[in-house]
Amino acid sequence: MNNDIFVKILEKEMVPALGCTDPVGVAFAAAYAKKHARGELISISGELSANIIKNAAAVVIPRTGGKCGIALAVALGAIGGNADKGLEVLADITEEDVRKAEDLIGKGLINLRVSQNEKKLYMKISVKTEQDEAVVTIGDSYTRVISVLVNQEQVFSRNDDQCNDEVGFGYNLLSLESILNFAKQVPLDKLEIIKKAVEMNLAIAEEGLTGTYGVAAGKSIKSYVEGGKLGEDLVSTAMMWTAAATDARMAGCEIPVISNTGSGNQGLVSTVPVISVAKKIGASYEKMIRAVAISSLVTIYIKDKLGALSATCGAVIAGAGTSCGVVYLLGGGRDNMLAAMQSTFGNIAGMLCDGAKAGCALKVATCTNAGVMAAMMAMDNRGIKGTDGIVGSDENQTIANFIQVANEGMNAADPVILDIILKKEERAEKTGGETN
Repeated sequence: MNNDIFVKILEKEMVPALGCTDPVGVAFAAAYAKKHARGELISISGELSANIIKNAAAVVIPRTGGKCGIALAVALGAIGGNADKGLEVLADITEEDVRKAEDLIGKGLINLRVSQNEKKLYMKISVKTEQDEAVVTIGDSYTRVISVLVNQEQVFSRNDDQCNDEVGFGYNLLSLESILNFAKQVPLDKLEIIKKAVEMNLAIAEEGLTGTYGVAAGKSIKSYVEGGKLGEDLVSTAMMWTAAATDARMAGCEIPVISNTGSGNQGLVSTVPVISVAKKIGASYEKMIRAVAISSLVTIYIKDKLGALSATCGAVIAGAGTSCGVVYLLGGGRDNMLAAMQSTFGNIAGMLCDGAKAGCALKVATCTNAGVMAAMMAMDNRGIKGTDGIVGSDENQTIANFIQVANEGMNAADPVILDIILKKEERAEKTGGETN
């Protein structure tokens, strides 16, 4: 039955994450390797895909006092990380762990380079200790271990059949119609992960509005609303709450979030705007939970087809998911969801991902705006038509066109962006200044 399959998909793709998933994913790989290496840590080396390096370079790592850097994430994972906690691997690190990690970096014992592996999400980390050397390879998702070598002997390997089984985990059943049908009739007690996402992601949004984090995009929007420069409407409210959550998360806030398909920001953009709209219009708790389930599943549906990482900002995909969730809140059906998704992609499909950083809060605000606006327009039977631009005549064509643009059309952007980021880091190393 689709209910059980869709619930399993939600529970697989929506998991707690503390901090940005790129440095956290690198830390997980190092922590996993250290589990298999006995004795005192001597050195760490490895290779990472360009997308990982791009996304992990400038974002603050939780529990470090505002510090960032790929080498620091790797060192912290090996020194104080707990791989058993998945994307919350750094939940228990201490100030002493941070000091030890910086000491390791200062001695030149961390050696990382760009991988030539074709996977966009790829990590191969080698941890050497006084007694052992453990090499862990991760690919396609941040905690998906492909192989483990200990002292050059393979102790774990994921074969192609296992990979194919994972890919076929019911994702082919996802469509706008099947997602809507699921959300309408699934028993509410089956959606515990959605309830958890609402609670956790709203908590970090509230923190972002009360504290001072990053570029303070959320607090800025709030002040503009209170000062009469922006209206206190559905769009501004959704932008304010979602940007605030991202402000806090990108600044290393120690409140975990429920991620979506390996991305915390996708988790925030596919939940917080829908929650804020539901509260603004006075929707019932049940209606809100079902709407968030729609938004989350549509995000998973599109992301599964796109792949792990790309040159396109992940908030674009989550914005499309949000548009569908808001349509449900406003009383719309499958055709309205399609119109909203098409307008969202036709509007913001070209937004680049130039790495995880404080400024992501502004991109999140933009994608939230696009998703909520597209939903409202769809309820008035307005939107971008299939004759225009990359928008197709149906959901399959629209999604396929978006993916073609993201994976083929924007493919050359990644090395250019990475080159810019690495040059900034080189200049910072020479001058002792900041990288961003």
